[in-house]
Amino acid sequence: MIYPASVSLIKGFPYHSDYQNIMIFTIAIEPDIKLVERLTFLQEDLGKIITARGADSRWIRPEYMHVPLLCLGNRDDSELPDINQVIRQTAHEFATFQLEIAGISAYPSPECPRLIQIDARAGEILNEIRERLMDGFRAVNIGFDGSAFRATLLLGRVATKGDKISLADAVHAIEGLNFGQSEIFELALYSSELKESGPVHQVVSRFFLKNGELSPAK
Repeated sequence: MIYPASVSLIKGFPYHSDYQNIMIFTIAIEPDIKLVERLTFLQEDLGKIITARGADSRWIRPEYMHVPLLCLGNRDDSELPDINQVIRQTAHEFATFQLEIAGISAYPSPECPRLIQIDARAGEILNEIRERLMDGFRAVNIGFDGSAFRATLLLGRVATKGDKISLADAVHAIEGLNFGQSEIFELALYSSELKESGPVHQVVSRFFLKNGELSPAK
């Protein structure tokens, strides 16, 4: 089974007080502000539906919306110089490109949603960047999640108060929507502190792609 990259944050790391000191690092790309604004409207609409059906929703803040490319797991701060160097070298090997955000899905299923996410598409370049990152991290003995990859942008999480709820009708109604394209001009390193309410994201560093500093989108 191909898991979306966002599932790396829940597989093997349950949200329990014993795990509150775990810091997960992820390399990601970020859509532009216009695309993010469209997704926040979607969050609002879905939030109303989820509340009306007796569940709670927790949404990714607009400034932290991102598409994970590679999860490095829990890393020590002493490894950050090597991590940053691998990302910097990889970023300089790829030119800017267009990312399309379209379609919606729920994990593990629309009938029993836990994660709500949007598909991200950019042809083969996402896999190429990911492969180059993995080669770099192998060279410096830094581990990563190399399982099968599907590019998604996590919108939020559903937390039921009792019986499960279904979002199948809502997902099917908008699953064909295209939210637009965004020029990607940099790679970002995210840290995610695991808490009972879900991960708390922060951007640690960003690195321009080749000619990315000249992009009008930056």
